[in-house]
Amino acid sequence: MKASELKGMTVVSLQEGAKLGQVDQPLFDLAKRQLWALHVKGDSGISVLPFDQIAKIGSDAITVTTSQVTQTPGADSVGEGLVDLHGLQKLKIVDQDGTFLGTLSEIEFDQLSGKVTQLLAHKGGMMGIGGTTTTIDAAATLTVGVELLTVNANDVSALSASTEMGNIDRANSNPANTDAMSSNAPTVDEAQPTHAPLSPNDPSPDSVAELPRRY
Repeated sequence: MKASELKGMTVVSLQEGAKLGQVDQPLFDLAKRQLWALHVKGDSGISVLPFDQIAKIGSDAITVTTSQVTQTPGADSVGEGLVDLHGLQKLKIVDQDGTFLGTLSEIEFDQLSGKVTQLLAHKGGMMGIGGTTTTIDAAATLTVGVELLTVNANDVSALSASTEMGNIDRANSNPANTDAMSSNAPTVDEAQPTHAPLSPNDPSPDSVAELPRRY
């Protein structure tokens, strides 16, 4: 599951039959490759929900047995010292060869254990389109700093460019589309002039090639 999918999910207490709030941020310890807790934003403010107290992560909501499993943020809470997803997504990732892989764009984790399964780095593109995504295995050697995350170059692999660009390429390379375009395209003999005379005194050209260039 992607960590970003947790944000905004409703947290429900089964014992009280009450809504406790919505997930504001997942909290990670990347050094241990673990999702440890969730910040839950409710009517009374922010509370901390330890991951091991989650009963189930469903498609629409996260359930807990009772509201008593949540904690107040502070030095004694499980969330102390952890970094939220928003903060982690500011980290730039560099491999041991000094190659910039991009900025951390996503963290994927196992829903049952909370263990991080892989990290995604993205660079390039514009307005979310294009660019290159790199996947980093959870077993990779990582060093997490304040601004940078360094990784062993042997533990990463480049993925394809963005989905939008890929769809365009597949559409252009689809034989069915090519056949359809070919069957509907007019032949040279069937083609009709599409350009009107440049003035009432100018004859209509027989072909596009005879048209004077206008810029």
